[in-house]
Amino acid sequence: MKPILLPIVFLTLFTSGWTQAIPPKSYKLADYNFVAGTQMIGAKYKFTKDSYLVEQAKQIRGMGSNVLKITLGKNYFESYPDLVKDPTMRSTVEILKGQKEYRKIFDMDFKYIFMWVHTLTGVKWLKPMSDQDKLKIYQEMYDLAEHLLREYSGSGKTFMIGNWEGDWLLHGVGKPNVNPSKERINAMTDWFKIRQAAIDDAKRKNPTSDVGLFYYVEVNLVKKGLQGRTCITESVLENVNPDMVSYSSYESIKKHPNYESLKSTVGELMDYIESKLKPKENIPFKRRVFIGEYGYQVSQRNTKEDQCRETKDVIKASLELNLPFALHWEMYNNEYSDKGESKGMSLINEEGEKKPVYYLHKNYYKKTNEYLFSYMKKNGRYPSTSEFRIKAVDILDSL
Repeated sequence: MKPILLPIVFLTLFTSGWTQAIPPKSYKLADYNFVAGTQMIGAKYKFTKDSYLVEQAKQIRGMGSNVLKITLGKNYFESYPDLVKDPTMRSTVEILKGQKEYRKIFDMDFKYIFMWVHTLTGVKWLKPMSDQDKLKIYQEMYDLAEHLLREYSGSGKTFMIGNWEGDWLLHGVGKPNVNPSKERINAMTDWFKIRQAAIDDAKRKNPTSDVGLFYYVEVNLVKKGLQGRTCITESVLENVNPDMVSYSSYESIKKHPNYESLKSTVGELMDYIESKLKPKENIPFKRRVFIGEYGYQVSQRNTKEDQCRETKDVIKASLELNLPFALHWEMYNNEYSDKGESKGMSLINEEGEKKPVYYLHKNYYKKTNEYLFSYMKKNGRYPSTSEFRIKAVDILDSL
């Protein structure tokens, strides 16, 4: 939701009142895409002696998810405050190699790892770049891609590298009515194309790796494009043709009178995004668009039960629309008002309470995992995507 974390008091809680927040023991998961996931962008509180990164990763894995989403950027030491800033690190791969807490969570048995990656090179890419600047951007992404392909070969992992809400980068944060200049559009197009090319080249030069590696562009002002106005979807995507497109979907998921209204709106916008993509080979998902971020606040007008119900609707819509992922914001809350009041968007809150939306995810994972293993035992294979999604919707409806 927000790349910059608001300053509040950091909490590390060890008293017995918060023992329920200690990460549960993980269990064996089917080698399958459960679609629903969450993320751990930033940290403001924790409940164990583990690092902010490791504790949240254990919470996600213990809940029954095989999806991890993190930020891997120049402000890593602010996003995860127990990491020590190292000013000698000048590229993304140096963070990954040099910060052992990142290595710990990458070595865990997550099947899908998403990451926000921007740049540590100092290149200001939202203006015309020199050839030297373009080379720096390319080399940084190539080195990261090659590291992932080589280091995790044999793991069966899939890495998804992309950006935070791109339309805010294009327009300016919170300025949806700005009309971005042609120069700015061209600069963003170049940035995306260079990063995609670097990943493509790394994959081409490391053909024996079994690691899945894909580049995604994240958009967040899709409705504007549907009106024919300037935004990434309308003005950039078709000139980049990324592997995937992530939709940070807050503009489309709120204030719906019923489930069908939500599904119809999200479906229309996803179809529009996808219409901007040209065919591409070797993408393992039937659709190349997914919900990279969604979530609901808990407030006087929106209870924990409301949050759970609305979250359930988004997961269901994603399953029925055949979207490969729907990533909830998020495991631990990092959204606060100007007065420091929590917006309550987490699965586990500051008091260590596992909210209804946490148990929605946990029970969904448990039941779908049981179904997958049972199906494998009976048939000698996992179900097709369409079979799984029909069953997953039935499971979701039962929760």
